[in-house]
Amino acid sequence: MLSGLRSRLLALTTGFVLFATLLIYPVLAGSFRNTWLMQRAQAAEIAALAVEAAPDGRVSDELSLQLLTQAQVVSVAVQEQDFREQILAPSIEIGQDLVTIDLRTEPGFGILGAFSHMFAPEGRFLRILVAPKMTQDAEMEVIVPEVALKEGLLAFSRSLLLVAIIISVVVGALVYLAIYRLVVQPVRLLTRGMVRFANTPEAADIEPVPGHTDEMKQANSALQSMQKTVSAAFRQRKRLAELGEAVAKINHDLRNSLAAAQIVSESLSHSEDPRVQRAAPRLERAIQRAVGLAEATLRYGRAEPSAPNLSVVNLAPTVEEAAAEGLAGCDEIEWQLDARGQVTAMADPEHVHRIVANLVRNAARAIKDQKDRTCPGKITARVSREADKAVIEISDNGPGVPPKIVSQLFQPFSGSASRGGAGLGLAIARELARGMKGDVELSSNGAAGAAFKLRVPAV
Repeated sequence: MLSGLRSRLLALTTGFVLFATLLIYPVLAGSFRNTWLMQRAQAAEIAALAVEAAPDGRVSDELSLQLLTQAQVVSVAVQEQDFREQILAPSIEIGQDLVTIDLRTEPGFGILGAFSHMFAPEGRFLRILVAPKMTQDAEMEVIVPEVALKEGLLAFSRSLLLVAIIISVVVGALVYLAIYRLVVQPVRLLTRGMVRFANTPEAADIEPVPGHTDEMKQANSALQSMQKTVSAAFRQRKRLAELGEAVAKINHDLRNSLAAAQIVSESLSHSEDPRVQRAAPRLERAIQRAVGLAEATLRYGRAEPSAPNLSVVNLAPTVEEAAAEGLAGCDEIEWQLDARGQVTAMADPEHVHRIVANLVRNAARAIKDQKDRTCPGKITARVSREADKAVIEISDNGPGVPPKIVSQLFQPFSGSASRGGAGLGLAIARELARGMKGDVELSSNGAAGAAFKLRVPAV
């Protein structure tokens, strides 16, 4: 039983063949009408020759009726230069409804005439005028009943319709079989593959679908590529879910440990040692940020990120403090801040701190991991204003970002430019920046180093 695309294909092919037949039907009907009229005229000429061959050019009424019946005409008359002669007298009474058809001057294919005969009223006769070729007469007049031509046209139409149906079915079946093998069958296999993949999207084994055309091969290749991408995404999602569960467990114990460290840092803040008094505030802020980072890592997997706490921020001191955290343990790397006047922004100071610290830390790791360095490492921060945006650019003279990960640089867990990195820092940085109606981008990259820009609304 045909269903779906197969039945529609067969029905459309059959319908198109029938439609093409319908378009040429008027021409075919007109040709049939002209041929029928010429046949009646030729039969009348042959009957006229039989009369001329008879003694005295006369035939009996019985022979005249027989000639008219064989020619399928009612009467035959010829026109000479100066007189008109009735060769075969009418076998039946001819009414007043007489239609003249002059085949000598009639133009076209007779399309309109064919339709007029098919829908003509009963009882009409046709008066056919021709120039005879078998006799020396100037003109021949042949009268035939129109009903005979009407019946002939209707019989021709029925036969043409039957032939058109047979041809359309045969052609439709052949086209259907060809297209079914080239298109429908591969599409069905593709559909089954997609349904099977939808049931088990994380499956690693993906069966190729055979195709005989370039289009089907291209579709099959695209489907396999999509399935591999989706399978990898599902596997990554599963790993992220497992990671989230593990981080939730670690976070519980980590916050307890950080809470104890925070109590110790508060106790150290009461120490009279000048060195402890200078280090204690920084230690306390670092512990608070560590708690916030642990909680933010959990919040990252949720559908809605936490809203930023926007306020007017002087960017230069914020960048300086964040850089000190990002460069911890990297005293050999030179740091330079280029602040072009006081630049303020409407942003969350903690989010700006986290973004800058992450960018500086990544730059420092890239410089430290670079082998065969011949010059000291250097990280430069530039704070400026561009139109309605405050811009922080962090650049370094490291090896740059590897080209293979540039396109996935801001995707979580998609790879890291630094050794041992998780690939989450830049994804979080971009999310935080966009939460402040800004953005983070890789502004330049090459063998001489990389540069990232943070843009936030300026005040």
